[in-house]
Amino acid sequence: MKILIAYDLRLLGSRYTRLKEIIDEHFPNRWHCFDASYIVSTNLDANQVRDLLLPALSVNDCLLVSELGNNWAGIGISEKNRLLLEH
Repeated sequence: MKILIAYDLRLLGSRYTRLKEIIDEHFPNRWHCFDASYIVSTNLDANQVRDLLLPALSVNDCLLVSELGNNWAGIGISEKNRLLLEH
């Protein structure tokens, strides 16, 4: 399944580094599509992904984790990232 991870970290720095490390470690098939978001391919559901990322967050940070469907549209998306979205 494809999962969107979007975040707003109130203070960047070590927490951002830790969040990126967790995403890189657990989601090899990923796309860092915008400044504060990733699309990942995983067998985990949205709650499991959120729980995995929680250690990198503080109570002041915001996080949205949502399952993506097959109905999407976009422009300027590379072939590699289109394949991630299509499968």
